[in-house]
Amino acid sequence: MITKNNIHLLFDFIKKQKKTKNLKISQKNNNFEISKSSYTDDIIINKVVIFNCEIDKSLKEIALIVIPLLMKYKKFFIAQLGQSLDGKIALFNGNSHYINSKKSILYLHALRSICDGLLVGVNTIIKDNPLLTTRNMKGSSPMRIIIDPSLKLTNRLNIFKDGNKNIVFTQKVSNKKLNNTIIYKLPKKNFTKLIYQKIIDLNFNYILVEGGATTISNFLEQELLDIMQFIIAPIIIGSGIDSVKLKSISNLKYALRPKSILYKLGDEMIASLEF
Repeated sequence: MITKNNIHLLFDFIKKQKKTKNLKISQKNNNFEISKSSYTDDIIINKVVIFNCEIDKSLKEIALIVIPLLMKYKKFFIAQLGQSLDGKIALFNGNSHYINSKKSILYLHALRSICDGLLVGVNTIIKDNPLLTTRNMKGSSPMRIIIDPSLKLTNRLNIFKDGNKNIVFTQKVSNKKLNNTIIYKLPKKNFTKLIYQKIIDLNFNYILVEGGATTISNFLEQELLDIMQFIIAPIIIGSGIDSVKLKSISNLKYALRPKSILYKLGDEMIASLEF
């Protein structure tokens, strides 16, 4: 049976296969292998994903979203935002716990488990003081990558206390030392694009851009994302922080109209956009 304790092994197995639309996988205990004959307990991937093996109900919807991404892409920058129906990710006072459901949080941790890097802006770290690790299911935690132009971060924050490695991108010349962290100083001009290129140069393959709104909007506006996912909760907040902040346009012909796929995730919906 596929559970929170072994689904990361399935994801890792699929990542190691050649880019393909077709795959048949057999599960034997906690091992997965390509199946060449008919098994009753297997996974068939051919345009759609069919589980002939047992899988935890809370994970099936998640796997049906994640597996096609891993089949299609061998590298990607994926951004995700949890928001209300009216496009708010938090109240003006910063409170966002919780707009989305527990299943959406589990999905976020599934994305963390498949990525080797997790990118956030400094305000997300200072306001929320998160760990940004994979905790709601078994799997590796991505390296945390923080954009901090003015180098405001301090060792009092949780990400510098758990021993996991971090990368910080800044524009400031400083002798500051942060625990378990490599600091890269980059020019102010084209800062976001330089960060994107440096991440590629460091041989990261799967990057999750997790927040906040300004960081994701910068990557979206500069066409640095392969996938953008909005996890939409069936609530209306009425006022608060917008999920996306792009430059104003004078005509709707300039609006972004990427290829889109809609997924159901419990009582919520995921709009997955591919650029």
